[in-house]
Amino acid sequence: MKKQEHERAKRLGKNQIRVLLIVIGIVLFKTFVWDEYIVNSTAFAALDGVEGEPGVMHVISQKQEFAIRPYEEGFKIYAVSKGFWGWSVTDKMFIGNETKKSFEPTLQFKPDEKLYLSLVVDREQSLKVVAAYSTNVGSINFNKIAGDNAELYYHFSDEPLGDVTYEGTHRNGKTEILK
Repeated sequence: MKKQEHERAKRLGKNQIRVLLIVIGIVLFKTFVWDEYIVNSTAFAALDGVEGEPGVMHVISQKQEFAIRPYEEGFKIYAVSKGFWGWSVTDKMFIGNETKKSFEPTLQFKPDEKLYLSLVVDREQSLKVVAAYSTNVGSINFNKIAGDNAELYYHFSDEPLGDVTYEGTHRNGKTEILK
């Protein structure tokens, strides 16, 4: 009887060791092979090969980033999300010469999460400062990226912006309401 119990305990111990080795193998494979060589391991890697020169990237959350890249006669904006297969571009838009001066587009992330942008395009590169006020968010501060033929002032929020009033101060000190 004791011999049977001993054999059973020995078998159970071997099975536990096998399961533990399999789990360790899966973790090591995911960490050192899967994430490094099979899928896009970073948001930057997901943008490798997409159009546009290197620009700026902003971390929105642990699984969401967005990037703005200067591109011929404008800018490309990308939403990048992390999923099971790594990082991937989930939304993109082009801001070009035909785009109006100020507008509020939305970028789509996985899973059904949105990023609300406020953009001002300065084609003459004459603005020194851009300020805005939103009914939902309040005062808006802008970041800026320069392209070949224009500058893009941008702000991002996880809340809808509502009605926005834009004001630009030119390099000569003159202030105007932007449309």
